[in-house]
Amino acid sequence: MQEVYPKTIIACIEYVEKKFTDSRLFFGHGTTNAHEEASWLVMSVTELEEITLEIEQTFVVQLPQYLSIEKLAELRIMTRKPLAYLLGESWFSGHKFYIDERVIVPRSHIGEHIRDRFHPWLGIMPIQSALDLCTGSGCIAVAMALAFCDITVDAVDISVEALDVARKNIERYSLDKRVRLFQGDLFDALTPLSSYDLIVCNPPYVSTQIIQDLPPEYRFEPAVAFDGGADGLDIVCRILRECSKHLTNSGRLFMELGSAAMELEEKSPKTPFTWLTSSNGESAVLTLTKQELIKIQERF
Repeated sequence: MQEVYPKTIIACIEYVEKKFTDSRLFFGHGTTNAHEEASWLVMSVTELEEITLEIEQTFVVQLPQYLSIEKLAELRIMTRKPLAYLLGESWFSGHKFYIDERVIVPRSHIGEHIRDRFHPWLGIMPIQSALDLCTGSGCIAVAMALAFCDITVDAVDISVEALDVARKNIERYSLDKRVRLFQGDLFDALTPLSSYDLIVCNPPYVSTQIIQDLPPEYRFEPAVAFDGGADGLDIVCRILRECSKHLTNSGRLFMELGSAAMELEEKSPKTPFTWLTSSNGESAVLTLTKQELIKIQERF
């Protein structure tokens, strides 16, 4: 007797999408809705990188694949664990990364700006060295090394466990000669004379109140990776105070603030922050030159 189950890619995706929608899951760890997450799950199990019209019409989901899809969908629903952790992978800036619960799931707006090589903000400035603060999985450091093929990147994190994950991703892309890892608390992990043409950071910026109200999916992520203190700005302000000492004269900082962006504007209303607009319309990433940072550092 022939097994009855959704055998086309589209049918499988629609089946999982309905289960996710009915279960009222939270989406925000690499996807924004049930359809995106269902597509990711099904494509991962079937090892498809894209769904073309030909695949829609001819690809048959085998029973073992369907059973794996069903099992993963049920795990996602029952545990509320982000799909990235269940799959052990996540996508960032067009590249696939190894992920586990020692690091947060990559989802920074910075990724799309890396793909564009921070155009037009860097202009024709030659980039030789970059720093990724709070590197976590190493996704930003690796993505920068891939986007700027001649630069060296230093990546810092306070978590030894996070650096173990970052090391896996550096090895995955054979970048061990161009991406170096440092363990420590922000700039304290570096020598006083370390300087860079480009500093990029997605720091912990979530306020205490927001953390208390987060959906269950967030409890699987290491709190140290997004806890920014009472107003979300504890670490952000440290970076703004210390950053200029580690930039070359023509250097520039790019930093994501997400939910803390408005708090920063309110904290320092006279500071002329420049905000980059992402494809979804959010202005969550700021950029400042070394000279601008020197002028404002006393305010923080």
